[in-house]
Amino acid sequence: MTTRCLKLILAGSLFTLTACAAQKEVRQVSNEVQAMNQQMNKLSQQSVKLTQQNALNANSTSGAYLLPDSKTAAQLDSQIGTLTMTLSKVVATNNGTRATLTIRGGNSAPLPAFSGKVEWGQLQGTLENYQEVNVQTYPINVPKSVLVPSDVDIPLDMPGITPDQLGFIRVHDIVPSDPSYQPPAKSPFAS
Repeated sequence: MTTRCLKLILAGSLFTLTACAAQKEVRQVSNEVQAMNQQMNKLSQQSVKLTQQNALNANSTSGAYLLPDSKTAAQLDSQIGTLTMTLSKVVATNNGTRATLTIRGGNSAPLPAFSGKVEWGQLQGTLENYQEVNVQTYPINVPKSVLVPSDVDIPLDMPGITPDQLGFIRVHDIVPSDPSYQPPAKSPFAS
């Protein structure tokens, strides 16, 4: 083999190696762009659900709505004070959906024993003209808490509806178990 032929083979090999390295980098950047697009789509969907949840709560005269995909808390003014609620651990089960509803008291006192109702179902239509479909109601009875801050986790088993079908959860009619209960006065320093 002549040196000229050897140089030609080496140049070809170098060109091939350079092209392979560039292809690997292009694939890596392409994968990163795809991951970012998926993240942006997820955030966009979450933003839409948050907007819907806020609109539902602004127009609600009874209770507070939580939309599973909004991943954001909702507040409810009740007979036991202002409560903050979140929904987490929404998973499919053999016969429906399971989730955890967390209710937190809005002040430094423990939550009293209380009862209420949780409804869930599907939402159809637009925000201005929507219907709640296949609504089911679940009564809740919560014992008095002894810890501060008061967080109460309520497991919800929702038969007959998949996580993809679950459009909303609405908590309402929260009343103290003791009719003589008076919520503590709000602090003037509370926001």
